[in-house]
Amino acid sequence: MEPIPYFFGSIDRNAILVRPQKPFYDWLKAVYPTDKDHDPKDECNIYLIHEMGSNAEVLEWVKENFDHLFANELNDWYTDEDRWPADRTYAMFAAWFSVELHSMILDLEEDPITKE
Repeated sequence: MEPIPYFFGSIDRNAILVRPQKPFYDWLKAVYPTDKDHDPKDECNIYLIHEMGSNAEVLEWVKENFDHLFANELNDWYTDEDRWPADRTYAMFAAWFSVELHSMILDLEEDPITKE
C-alpha cells in the first residue's frame, strides 16, 4: 500500500452533512412500526454544493433549498409521499435534522470523480 501524500487535491464544493434527529426517528417509527433492521442513526447524507465564500452563504442556500433536502431525506427511508409530513417548513426541517457545514473537501484518490 502506498502512503497517502501530504497534499490532497481539494474539490471546489462545500459539503452539507444532514443528520436526522429525534422527530425524524419518531416519524420513521410511525411508518415502520415493526422494522428493527434499519437504524438511521448509522448513516447520514452529505450533499455537495457549489463552493461559497462563507458559512452564512451556505446556510442561506440551505434555507432556500431545505424542502429539496427534506424530501430527499424522507425518500431515502420511505418512498410513499402520502405518508410524508405535509406543510414542511424550514423550522420543521431544523427540528428534524442537524446540519453541519464543511468548506474543505479533500480528495484522497487519484481516480477522477464520477457522477451518476
